[in-house]
Formats: sequence, structure tokens, C-alpha cells
Amino acid sequence: MAATGCPWLVAAGCLFGRLSGEPPERCGLFGAIAGAYACTVPATSADVIGREELLRAATP
Repeated sequence: MAATGCPWLVAAGCLFGRLSGEPPERCGLFGAIAGAYACTVPATSADVIGREELLRAATP
């Protein structure tokens, strides 16, 4: 099984939300979106979700 970096991006998304002053629920949403994004990137790539894309995905 190849490593996806998913746990690291979940943590990074939550931390981004926390440092941006977001409530815990939104921090969790950011983490979930970032982690899910990591699962869509081939294991041979080191791509991460950008700030704008993350915020767009978290907007209802």
C-alpha cells in the first residue's frame, strides 16, 4: 500500500482552520477536504490542495 499523506493533510487542514480563527467544526471540515484530496493524487506525486481550492470546496 502506498502512502498518500492523508493524515498529514488532515492535520494541516485542521491547523489552517485553527490559525485562521475558524470554529472547530469548520477546522474539521478543512481537514476532511484536504485529506480527501490527498487520496485523489497518485502516490508518485507530491501535490497538495491550495488555499483557494480548499476554501472553495468548503463553501456551501
